[in-house]
Amino acid sequence: MKKVRFVVFCGAAMSSGLIVDSMKKHAAEVGVELEGGCFASMRYREFDYGSVDIVLLAPQIKSQQDFIRKTMDEKGYKDVPIMIIPMRDYGLCHGKPILIEALKVLEEKGK
Repeated sequence: MKKVRFVVFCGAAMSSGLIVDSMKKHAAEVGVELEGGCFASMRYREFDYGSVDIVLLAPQIKSQQDFIRKTMDEKGYKDVPIMIIPMRDYGLCHGKPILIEALKVLEEKGK
């Protein structure tokens, strides 16, 4: 089974915990083992991007994407993709479609 490491950045790392739980709940259904969690977006500067395959952003912080990408690039993680979680799936805590989309992004990046 493929292992996927991820982080979800959101405003305060509260509601995204539900997203993480839902993604992990559906991981076996889509044939992956998930490892990851959620953090408040203000921690993006100090985060260890070497510990993840993909960075997921909650819709409410999509405006921070450029800052996060710049920080990742400066730290040498240009190959780690960033995906903005669709608002509908985030709001309804639909982890399975979020996970499927993240896997597509990883596949497109050759990971």
